[in-house]
Amino acid sequence: MNYAPDFSIGRSGPHKARKLIPHCFAQAIFVPATFVSATLAMLAIPTVASAALEEIIVTAQKRKESLQETPVAVTAMTGNMLERAFAADLRDISGTVPSLVVTNVVNVSMTAAVSIRGIGVQEADGFIDPSVGVVVDGVYQGSNTTALLDLFDIERVEILRGPQGTLFGANTIGGVINVITKQPTGELNGRGRVTLGDYGRQDVAAAIELPLSDSVSGKVAMMRKSFDGFYKDWQSGDDLGAQEVTSARGYLKFTPSEVFDATLQLEYGRGRNDSPMVVNQSDPGMALYVPEYSVPMSDVSFRSFSQFNNFSNFDIEGATLTMNWAMAGADWVSITNGRQFTLDEWTDQDGTPVQLYSTRRITDNKQFSQEIRASFTPTDATELTTGLYYFNQNWQLGSTSAVDAFGPGLVLLANPDQDDQAWSIFSQGYWQVADQLRLQAGIRYTWQEKDLSLVNETQFSGVSLGLTPAASKDEWENLGWRLGFDWTLSDNAMLYGYQARGFKSGGFNARITFPEDIGPYDPEIVDTWELGLKADWLEGMLRTNLALFYNDYQDLQVDQLAYVGATPVTRVENAASAEISGVELEVVYLPSDALTLNASLSYLDASYDDFQFDLDANPANGQEDASGLNLRNAPELQASLGAALEFGLGPGKGTFNLVWMHTSERDTDTRNHPIGRIDALDLLDASIRWRANDDRWSLALRGKNITDEKYRASGFYAPGVMNFASNGPRRTLALEVGFNF
Repeated sequence: MNYAPDFSIGRSGPHKARKLIPHCFAQAIFVPATFVSATLAMLAIPTVASAALEEIIVTAQKRKESLQETPVAVTAMTGNMLERAFAADLRDISGTVPSLVVTNVVNVSMTAAVSIRGIGVQEADGFIDPSVGVVVDGVYQGSNTTALLDLFDIERVEILRGPQGTLFGANTIGGVINVITKQPTGELNGRGRVTLGDYGRQDVAAAIELPLSDSVSGKVAMMRKSFDGFYKDWQSGDDLGAQEVTSARGYLKFTPSEVFDATLQLEYGRGRNDSPMVVNQSDPGMALYVPEYSVPMSDVSFRSFSQFNNFSNFDIEGATLTMNWAMAGADWVSITNGRQFTLDEWTDQDGTPVQLYSTRRITDNKQFSQEIRASFTPTDATELTTGLYYFNQNWQLGSTSAVDAFGPGLVLLANPDQDDQAWSIFSQGYWQVADQLRLQAGIRYTWQEKDLSLVNETQFSGVSLGLTPAASKDEWENLGWRLGFDWTLSDNAMLYGYQARGFKSGGFNARITFPEDIGPYDPEIVDTWELGLKADWLEGMLRTNLALFYNDYQDLQVDQLAYVGATPVTRVENAASAEISGVELEVVYLPSDALTLNASLSYLDASYDDFQFDLDANPANGQEDASGLNLRNAPELQASLGAALEFGLGPGKGTFNLVWMHTSERDTDTRNHPIGRIDALDLLDASIRWRANDDRWSLALRGKNITDEKYRASGFYAPGVMNFASNGPRRTLALEVGFNF
């Protein structure tokens, strides 16, 4: 009998898909159980009643509480879990977290494209806000550029699924990735690692803590990573896609009393990388088709080119002051942050030795935020968190595009400048109405204003052919909320449910051809209903977390490339609505102190209710019904299975880790063109680590994508102009030496 899950579910409409939810749910329970039984039998490892899963404390609701008592779908990955998975950045965790897809924008490798439950953004420029918020040590990252994050010296990563607007604010309608770095402890200690691998991988990372006095402690964490890239030059065969990144965080913590502490955190990042690599897969007849270098869409090619220049340089600086104090019967938190980054990037957009289309883009982004909140207990049966939040961001872009494909010497210049400011007031509370029943309610009011101005210029052989100035300013008010309950079924099981409304900011289009295309477009709205069950079984040896959800997604902001006559036009419109429902399951089983088994599964039924779109890029036909298209980065099925086995090995312990990840077919292009269709993918990672008994030294060998699957990660279709794509990482092997003191 074949106990493997059926991954051949087709996209045959919402009615059939809904019928398949119970089928997938049954498999979600059955497959991990079969995997557990087979693994135990193969390894001949008996179950041990004394083994129990560790309690994980999270701050998903902006207060410390057990993962199993948090009434929201959240996956928590501790620093040890990230280390075991050799997670270098957020892309390395997407395969094992239900409903999460993390990749980069197809032609801008620094910019994250994050989607949770089919809600996300795939945009290179900062005029469109994220749909999934990335928060680091309480600070919201206002731009997807630089949001991929290096995961070194991390205490925990929490992935919250569903709208989180009440506590985290706008632009979290898909969810939140909450990253908590390791803070100073006041003790002298340090850790580090050196990694060498193929493709020229050379990484060095270290962190050291120093007690400076009885009340002051300091810490520095630094990392430098470099590799030669997976791509090859079309002509010379040299490596392309190299990275050389240095990042550092410094901490100074002041604890003068038991009721007050303040931490100053400084951030620095520097990257001197190759340009983003683009694979030209244009069809004959397209403007960027080059017979010798345009690769058929059926091939996954790692051949590219970068003419004239080859760089993607970024610099990041930031400072955060976090203060905690107890006063007037409340616990107060203040988080003040200033952050800026610049990105200077050259991209050969046609990816061939023929000069057809190239860009230089210089991005300058500055943000400031201030949050102050208080948590208190008005009565013995109630808890309340309330606060104020202010955010200000300026985004500027200087873009120069040489589009010789439409005429040698033709250059397009753009310089958008956008100011964005917002403030909000929020409150979320809990009421213990009975021993087993608790109610929750939260509300957030947000006011936001955006002001965009730009001047586009067209030049031919250095002579200006005309200017296109445009400017607009608008403001929005939004109200988000959460109403829910959690019911303690036993000491080890909790049922929860909620209804929430989240929103994503409105804005303006900075990539215009005609002044009227600037907009504005309105905010997106998501209404979510979620029901979940969190439970520990077998005296704490088995953990199952289940969530069922339904999203009513309104006023989707759709960026689309259309044509007015022969002129390509980029527009952003509230052009669609969608329904998204699904089921998510996470299982962790600890049959003995030596073996940990885990599994995850998510099934997603995502479809447009209404979608008016220029499908055929023919303005004569107007907007057509595109409701049959798939949402971007919304795979129907994601699954993972993992096993970690510990065993004695000389004067230490060994750990063998194996992870299999499956993602069904997904689309990354709005029109669902084949260039953006990512085939179903199975990836296998494995590692073995030895750690000394005194925990001072470790040695590890790891492999990612060990079957060397060659796959497209993202693709883009511009009708009549081009198809281009970027690919996922090849198989990599690396040796790591770690030390602690």
